[in-house]
Amino acid sequence: MSSPHEYKLFPSAPSLRQLIGPSFLILALGLGSGEVILWPYLAANHGLGIAWAAVIGITFQYFINMEIERYALVKGESVFVGIGHLWKFVPIWFIFSTFIGFGLPGIISASAHVVAFLVGIQDARWIAIPMLLLIGMILSVGRTVYGVMETLTKTIILAGVPFIFLLAVVMARSVDWTALAHGLVGFASGNHLIPEGVSLATFLAAFAYSGAGGNLNLTQSIYVREKGYGMALYAQKMAGLFTAKGTSAHIRLDGTFFEDSTSTQTNFRTWWRRVSVEHAVVFWFTGALSILMLMLLSYTAVHGSIRFSLSRYNTEEEIDKVIGIMPGIIKELRQMSPFGREKTACLPK
Repeated sequence: MSSPHEYKLFPSAPSLRQLIGPSFLILALGLGSGEVILWPYLAANHGLGIAWAAVIGITFQYFINMEIERYALVKGESVFVGIGHLWKFVPIWFIFSTFIGFGLPGIISASAHVVAFLVGIQDARWIAIPMLLLIGMILSVGRTVYGVMETLTKTIILAGVPFIFLLAVVMARSVDWTALAHGLVGFASGNHLIPEGVSLATFLAAFAYSGAGGNLNLTQSIYVREKGYGMALYAQKMAGLFTAKGTSAHIRLDGTFFEDSTSTQTNFRTWWRRVSVEHAVVFWFTGALSILMLMLLSYTAVHGSIRFSLSRYNTEEEIDKVIGIMPGIIKELRQMSPFGREKTACLPK
């Protein structure tokens, strides 16, 4: 009896170096929420006794993301497509819920206000509109949407995270590092686990966004698919608008099947080991380091209303400007995510 599904060989895994990429995108998305805003806010107001929760939160997300990657690795399609096969209304819900989380807060507007403040422009709209046009142009001129996003996020994270770490080394005192170490095990300044006065809503929001959170975790399956992990090697990639000119507009979203065999299982285990390492190093370690360093900087600068002074270096104003622009840059990445395009393509016909 013939099968309606297309079957192909489960591909062998390339080197770990060639697999690096998808985790940079989801890390960049996460850096625009909990890492940059919520955890530093908690550290500034309540100290570093809550640092343990940040590490546990991003550890939970590591395992969640790996199961999402497993699906895309084996099926060669995004989780959104898979869920859409079960419930046809779900793609509409993903569009609506994502808009609520990312459209209503006005991420572009917030970023525009940061830039406008730095350059001395009163009306941020003159910054926001060119930003939107620039984002559209960047995503349109690349050969693939994913390729552009991977290059951008790699560049910003590889430049930004070491910079944050160096700032922490320069600004933090030994007592601050000690407080961070105590906070990792749930003790700092006499507090145990959750410091007194912490809002439960803020704590849960920060815990949920220790990494990405919500629909952003599910987008990892899109990045894995676009990178070509496992059976996604056979998937059609989302081309840039200008690159795709003159080609078929049809996008095949469904994955490809494979025959179960000894070689297939061997190849899968190799894939699984290597993508687990990739996500652990890029997402878990780099993400946890970023959260902790940003918390440490916030704690050092403003906790207890004592601001760290660099007057002897006469560079405080310049450093403040650099720190101020980084959240805006990271937030830009969230608006540039190809997630919206995937959802639109998933709409039931």
